[in-house]
Amino acid sequence: MSSPNVLRHNHSLEDKLGLSAAAGNLGIIAIIAISCFVTGRLALQLAATGPAMSAVWLPAGISLAAILLRGNRMWPGIFIGAFLANVMAGVHIPFSMGIAACNTLEALLAGYFVNKFAHGISAFNNPKDCLRFIFFAGMFTTALCATLGACILCMDGFGSGTEFGPLWGVWWFGDMLGILLLTPFLVLLLGHKHHSLSLIEFFEVTALLAGLSFACVLNFGPPLVSWIPRSGLYYLCVPFVVWSAIRFCPLEASGTALVLGGFTMWGSLHGYGLFAHAIGAPLIGAGYVAVIAATSSVIAATIAQQKKDLEDVLGAYYGLSEKYERESRCWEIRLNLISPDKQKRVLRVSLSTCYGWSLTNRLKVGGKLNGGWLHFLI
Repeated sequence: MSSPNVLRHNHSLEDKLGLSAAAGNLGIIAIIAISCFVTGRLALQLAATGPAMSAVWLPAGISLAAILLRGNRMWPGIFIGAFLANVMAGVHIPFSMGIAACNTLEALLAGYFVNKFAHGISAFNNPKDCLRFIFFAGMFTTALCATLGACILCMDGFGSGTEFGPLWGVWWFGDMLGILLLTPFLVLLLGHKHHSLSLIEFFEVTALLAGLSFACVLNFGPPLVSWIPRSGLYYLCVPFVVWSAIRFCPLEASGTALVLGGFTMWGSLHGYGLFAHAIGAPLIGAGYVAVIAATSSVIAATIAQQKKDLEDVLGAYYGLSEKYERESRCWEIRLNLISPDKQKRVLRVSLSTCYGWSLTNRLKVGGKLNGGWLHFLI
């Protein structure tokens, strides 16, 4: 029976651990709120349609990553960050609260679907789970949030009923792009263990990023040479994306897509590149980046799954080989200790037991007995 002093000590220890965990959660919630506010303000500086809309809503990616990594208890940080960003953008307080509630609901719903149907933070190591993540988190929940958010903006006077479609499209594209670009990178970076790069891999990653950056500057930066056609050389970016997806892990692939997305959206919003002169820009640029990010994620997940399957097969093969060698040595030792007549009887009984049916049936070939094996064993 425990003494009262021991019980009081245990309760005090539990209280201290609980307070420590609560303080840690509050700190993480504060970091999430600040991150959502800062990235939201940055995105609204590049607003494409109205002062409260952006073609790239990075807080959506941060919010979903926070839910997947730390759970639903992180929702206050999402709500506070979105609320402050919209208030600073000129949205009235009641409508800012409604928009923040939409952003929070989107993250919670997306986290629920990804955890239930795509294995949570492991979604980017399997192609089927990655496709489910793209559908549920990148397309479905963002469409629901865009519908609610566009209605709130129309009620607050940022658009009329005829402008509901464009508002919905910008909101949907912005949230989808933020989730497809930022969530995989953050989840893979913070939620998984990584092996350190060797010297050769380090130089390879450096060459990959340098080549990709040069190709992006040619296509989405200020004109450097006159011989580049107006249509651009966008196909030069694709080999680097495929290179990162096939040669490295999903983390490197998501980082490559993030770099490409950053160059593309920056150039399009500043009037550079093909997408800056297209009708509906920068939404076409956002669609281009979303397709690239989704494709690279699926390719990287496929390669990662193939590597895992190969490791499992090799592990099973070597495990069975070692077990076979151990059993062979044991039988060799046992057979050396008994007479030749007993060895034959032991082999007959052992083979019949292992294969589950009589030795005679196992030795039938084409309906006839194999005489050589009978002569050796019987």
